[in-house]
Amino acid sequence: MIYTPELIKTNAPSVFATSASPKMTDKYTFVPTDQVLEFFDREGWQIASVKQIRFRNSQLPKVGDTLVEAIVKNSHNGTSAFSLSAGLFRLVCSNGLTVPTAVAEKFKMRHNHFQLDDVKELADNFSKKLPMIENSVSRMMSKELSTEEKIKFVQESAKIRFNAEKTFSDMEIAGLLTPNRNEDEGDDLWRVFNTVQEKFIRGGVQVLNQRGRTSKMRKIDNIIAQNTINTKLWELAEVMI
Repeated sequence: MIYTPELIKTNAPSVFATSASPKMTDKYTFVPTDQVLEFFDREGWQIASVKQIRFRNSQLPKVGDTLVEAIVKNSHNGTSAFSLSAGLFRLVCSNGLTVPTAVAEKFKMRHNHFQLDDVKELADNFSKKLPMIENSVSRMMSKELSTEEKIKFVQESAKIRFNAEKTFSDMEIAGLLTPNRNEDEGDDLWRVFNTVQEKFIRGGVQVLNQRGRTSKMRKIDNIIAQNTINTKLWELAEVMI
């Protein structure tokens, strides 16, 4: 999808805010998000999502079966600093991932010290971290898992998805490890990680509720919850390399 200014305004009107929230003091520097978008556009990055502002650069090589993305977070009400972090967009399933800061550092800048020219420095620093992402993905792709290791990954991931102690049954494990497409058939950690991650985010897998009855795992729509699951699953995968 090509995001025109009109389409961006329709889906994310806050991008075109012209001032900070009235509750902010004079020490707070307003950072116009639309000018940040213009900078990335000049540098060859195209906006790929406005639900969570994500940019993609066609000049950068793919990492395995994914494209590298830059995720920009900006607030106008003091709830967060301006930040730039890394993400991956997996082509075979149109699924977005957030890369943990342990793999690719998140760059932050507080609004009371911010200048628009600083965006270029943040973007340059971000680009220098890309080889770390590629290395992490490559290691996952080359790590073959035994049946026992795949089961262990799923069981450990239960704590991440449900934020509580839970043991998956054989039925639930089979459902989580069954790929949705041929491209995910295989035993390497990268495919197992992506298969489980997609099931956790999109839901639909048969699971047992507290009463032992079968139901479908619900979809996760909240961006913060998605990022938390993405990050913790990635960290779990890194431990198993």
